[in-house]
Amino acid sequence: MTTGLTVICALLALSATALAIKLAIVKKGNREISDQLPSLVKGDTNALLTVSCRDRNTLLLANILNEQIKELRKKELTYTGGDLELKRAITNVAHDIRTPLTAICGYLDMAKGETNIEKLRDYLDIITHRAAALKTLAAELFEYSLSADASKPDEPETVDVSALLAETLISFYGGFNGKNITPQIDICEEKVKRIVDKKALVRIISNIVDNAIKYSDGDFRATLENDGTMTFSNKAGNINKVIAEKLFDRFYTVDDNKYSTGLGLSIAKTLTKRIDGDISASFQDGTLTVTLKI
Repeated sequence: MTTGLTVICALLALSATALAIKLAIVKKGNREISDQLPSLVKGDTNALLTVSCRDRNTLLLANILNEQIKELRKKELTYTGGDLELKRAITNVAHDIRTPLTAICGYLDMAKGETNIEKLRDYLDIITHRAAALKTLAAELFEYSLSADASKPDEPETVDVSALLAETLISFYGGFNGKNITPQIDICEEKVKRIVDKKALVRIISNIVDNAIKYSDGDFRATLENDGTMTFSNKAGNINKVIAEKLFDRFYTVDDNKYSTGLGLSIAKTLTKRIDGDISASFQDGTLTVTLKI
C-alpha cells in the first residue's frame, strides 16, 4: 500500500515538473512574440516573428501572426502606392484642367475689346475647343467614379456579343472618319452570347475603341472569335512595350495626348473585372493590341 502510494506521488511529481517545464517554455515563447510584435506591426523591419521553443501551439500561433503581418504589409504597400498615385493624379488632373481653363479666360479677355469679327470667330473657336476639352475631362472623372463604385451593378442579361460589338463600332463612325481610318472588322459567323452586364460591356468596348482611335497611325482592326475573345489592334508609333503595360494604370497618359485624364482603359479594366472578364494589352512590330475575353 505504502509502495503504491509512493509510486503515485512520484508520478504526480514528475507530471507537475513536466507541466512546469511546459508552462515555462510556453511563457518564453509568448514573451518572445510579445517582444517582437510591436516593431513588426509598425513596419520598422521586414522580419517576421521567430520563436526559440518547439511547442506546437506556440509555433502555430507564430505562423498565424506571421501570415497576418504579411497581409498587413501588403495592404500598407497598396495604400502607400495608391496614395502616391492619387497625389500624382491630382497634380496631373489639376494641370489638365488649368491649361484649357487659362486659355479660355485669356481669349475671353481678348474678345472683350476686339472689334474684328474674324478674330472674334477665331477666339470663339478656340474657346469652344478648350471648353469641350474641359467637358471631356469632367465626364471621364465622373465616369471613373461611377465605375469604381460597385455598389449598384446592373443585372446581367443575355447579350448577343456579335451584334453589340458591331453596333458599338458603328457608333464610332465619326471618330474613324475624322482620323481617315477605314476599320477592318472580322466577326465570327456564329453568334456569341453571354450573360453579362450589357451597359458595362458597351462601355468597355467603347473605351477600348476610343483609345485605339486616339493612338492609331491610320488603321484599326477588330475581331471576335467563337470563344468570345475580342481583339482590337492598330499601328501606334507613339507607343512601346513599356507604355502598353501602363495603359491600364489610373491617370496614365501618353505624353503627347492632350486633354485626357488617362482613365479610359482604367475604367475598362475595372468594369472587365466586375463582369469576370479579362483584358490585356501587348505591343509588337509597331502594333498595339488590346485583348478582351468575356
